Amino acid sequence: MHIFFATDGSASARFAQAQILAMPWRSPVQITVMAAVHIPPPPFTSFVSSAQQAFDAALATLRRDAEVRAEEVLARTRYALEASMASVATRMHAGSPGVVNHARCSVLLAKTPPKRTGRYLLALDDSRYAVAVLRWLRELDLSKGAWIHLVKVFRSTEDFPDPDGRDLVCGRDRRAPAMFAPWGDASEVLEAMCEEGIDTRVARVTVEVRFGHEAPEILASIRKFDPELLVMGAKGHYSTAASPLGSVARKVIDHAPCSVLIVRPSGPGFPGPDSD
Repeated sequence: MHIFFATDGSASARFAQAQILAMPWRSPVQITVMAAVHIPPPPFTSFVSSAQQAFDAALATLRRDAEVRAEEVLARTRYALEASMASVATRMHAGSPGVVNHARCSVLLAKTPPKRTGRYLLALDDSRYAVAVLRWLRELDLSKGAWIHLVKVFRSTEDFPDPDGRDLVCGRDRRAPAMFAPWGDASEVLEAMCEEGIDTRVARVTVEVRFGHEAPEILASIRKFDPELLVMGAKGHYSTAASPLGSVARKVIDHAPCSVLIVRPSGPGFPGPDSD
């Protein structure tokens, strides 16, 4: 795991730092820190018109050669470092939403100090991003008391598949109904998580099915479960290929009361972040 951490030294940026340090990452972990600071140009006034003109010309040249939006700098730097996850504070600067759009990796948006409750809410759908969200669990060394809560939203009861009598067993008394995971190989990934990535003797896994529009239902699940971190895909089943971030993810980022990890697929079998 290589984490790219952007900070401006503000109080909200320290949320992101604390969140990174509080997460139970599997070793080895590499963290690259970059200070991102916006310095506005100082005011300049002169009674000599030629001096004012010279200053304006020099400032225009500097801006043309060196000035770039903060989110683009962060995304380009992250790409150069080949980090697997970038972390910023949502209130650090106005560029945070742009980082989510431009970054080619997963992005952790720290909105609050870490709660250290070990409660993780994973929002899933039937897209390939759901598989990436489940695979993200492999990065964690879950301690005793960790609670993984899976939520899936169906738009109507008509979209809810009929049970076929099969269960995915994740440890004793921890069952995810087969009807909950009809997408791709996510069911196999979840099963593998239980066998390889999650110690079922210490990690609790629960499932919740909700009906309605995705964003408000995910937010309702957050209020009910009160997680340490919400983990969801950057795009969902209904997202267009041209959009780097789905509308559901945008709405949840704006309104979630907890920190949010936006996951982008990577590795073999996963195309680039801007593809469908």
